[in-house]
Amino acid sequence: MKPLLLLCLAASANAQEATDMQRVDITGSAAQALRRNDTAARIVVGRADIDLYGDTTLSALLKRQPGISVAGGEVRMRGLGAGYTQLLINGEPAPQGMSIDAISPELIERVEILRTASAEYSAQAMAGSINVILRKGSRAQRDLKLGIENLQGVTGPSATMQVADRDGALSYGLAGTLSDTGFRNTPTTTERVEEPAALRTFAELSTSHQTKLNLAPRLNWTLANGDTLAWQNLLDLYRTNGHGDSRETSIYGASTTYPNSDWRALSHTAFLRSGVTWTHAAGTDGKLSVKLGFDYNHRNTDYAFRGASADGTPLFTRAVTSSADDDSITTSGKYLTRLRAAHSLAIGWDGADTRRNEMRRQDDSSASGAALGRLLQEYEARVRRIALFAQDEWDVTPRLQAYLGLRWEALDTRTDGALLTAVQNRSSVFSPVAQMMWKLPNQERDQVRLALARTYKAPPTRDLLPRRYTINNDNGPTNPDVQGNPDLRPELAWGLDAAYESYFGKEGSLSVSAYARRIRDVTVQRLFEQNGSWVTTPFNGGKAKVAGIEFDAKFPLSAWPADVRINASRNWSRLDAVPGPDNRLSAQIPFSANAGFDYRPAGALTLGFNAGLQTGGMVRVSEKLASYSGVTRTLDAYALWKFDSKSRLRLSLLNVLHQDQLLGQFYAEGNASTARTSGTPTRAGIRAIYERQL
Repeated sequence: MKPLLLLCLAASANAQEATDMQRVDITGSAAQALRRNDTAARIVVGRADIDLYGDTTLSALLKRQPGISVAGGEVRMRGLGAGYTQLLINGEPAPQGMSIDAISPELIERVEILRTASAEYSAQAMAGSINVILRKGSRAQRDLKLGIENLQGVTGPSATMQVADRDGALSYGLAGTLSDTGFRNTPTTTERVEEPAALRTFAELSTSHQTKLNLAPRLNWTLANGDTLAWQNLLDLYRTNGHGDSRETSIYGASTTYPNSDWRALSHTAFLRSGVTWTHAAGTDGKLSVKLGFDYNHRNTDYAFRGASADGTPLFTRAVTSSADDDSITTSGKYLTRLRAAHSLAIGWDGADTRRNEMRRQDDSSASGAALGRLLQEYEARVRRIALFAQDEWDVTPRLQAYLGLRWEALDTRTDGALLTAVQNRSSVFSPVAQMMWKLPNQERDQVRLALARTYKAPPTRDLLPRRYTINNDNGPTNPDVQGNPDLRPELAWGLDAAYESYFGKEGSLSVSAYARRIRDVTVQRLFEQNGSWVTTPFNGGKAKVAGIEFDAKFPLSAWPADVRINASRNWSRLDAVPGPDNRLSAQIPFSANAGFDYRPAGALTLGFNAGLQTGGMVRVSEKLASYSGVTRTLDAYALWKFDSKSRLRLSLLNVLHQDQLLGQFYAEGNASTARTSGTPTRAGIRAIYERQL
């Protein structure tokens, strides 16, 4: 019975472990109190959970949380990515194109998982929102972490420093992480083509090496009249160097144009978010806060591809230089006051002016150096957004809390380019939001939640630019070029959420929730052939229905000094524009689950593990095209030794099952068909982190 129980346990926040280190922003009990008492449905991941496995990426941390899955490095709620899940930083939308893994977990105070929308935040949250709160504590602090890890066959060190202090009315802090990471993948791809018949395999290599610096400096002033000024920054600098090759074996039929090929890529990325917040006490119960911010995101890449014949004779060279800039000016403000004793009213605004410039120059040449062609693409997309909102949190009775909000949000997008006539789209959305939390009679620890909201999904600026991302070799319906569409419109949805929650003991909780969404103007992919090349591009087509259920529980064991956590999520969707079966929305992940265990024997040792499961299956992308992803099973474990109250060593074993990743693309039209499948071996990893308070 005990082995079966262990397989069903989930990783929990170890509050006692956190308090032993003397400085904790959010403990397990505090996180539970925030979740239990807030009218809005939210899950709070505090520093104890963030530190548990010593994760170096935010996606690795979030994949263990209820209702969240990770596919291809993309974090998804309700199984939906591609813009359906909103990423917020300190309550403000993250810049478009920013990877969630650009934020080091060491810079984060807590993460809030919001299952439904609110009027205060952007309504671009069909699946929900993940709000990353950066550290901003003002207590004296000197912390150092040194780590080394081996993931996917690549060894890399990391170092993190936390410094904070106060000098009179001024408090300041600096958190910084320097890391050197990478991966080495060796996928094997099989391609079967009918008419003309061909069968070939590709032995591939793809490596990447990234050096990254994260800095989060902050300053807080308390002025003489009681007002406060806060300056918060997030700076990411990283350099990525990658290379790879492909070796083709033709079993029968014709080979591809370049049976042997190799590539190299070097990119530099710089991201800065800087914002100033002024807070002013207005009267006895009022507070006014105003924010002004600036985002800067720049990337440039040099890429080279070389194609050769089966015997290794050089045939072709392609050199690509590209750059992309995303710049935004943001502003927001909120006035909060109490109306009588039972109402908390907030009104405010937020807006952003975002520009994206892209340039791509492609030069093709023969092996002898003779020029074969040049392609120069330059585009600019500008997105202006303005929103007004009002919300009222109302204590109707001691057992009933209500939230009513209304948000109006307008978008103005304009796309222009050297070879493109300017395209402009304007749209606006009224987003009413209603939420209710009712504590059941005679059940002090049981409560029910209900929420109704209108949300939308705006097209990312990169999808508005008709820039062509070309395939160097073996272009086909299962391996097409990719191109944006400046005529894309936002998707609109109505959503309903319901949940039952029960809290027991000091840190025990159980939740069962369900959701449903109706979406129109869904973005789908159109596959076509143009001048002998296959191309896919997004467009608005049809409606979709989305629904699902979620379960999560965490509790301490009475017989053992241990904590457990279990969560599972089942998702369904149907897209009208694509015939069934398997016409799921945006390759939605049908099922995900986690189970883990934290055990604290006597002494300074803590042990734990987390087992995860994520299903895939067949997804019909269009009438003639389908894709497949395999089931993913993971097992992570850790051991923590506390030397004293100021130092500890954490050892983590990652991806212990090292399961192969399976992917597939299938196309069929009449007697012609193409099937392309690939399997990528993975490796178990290990990480060691030494932590010291100075």
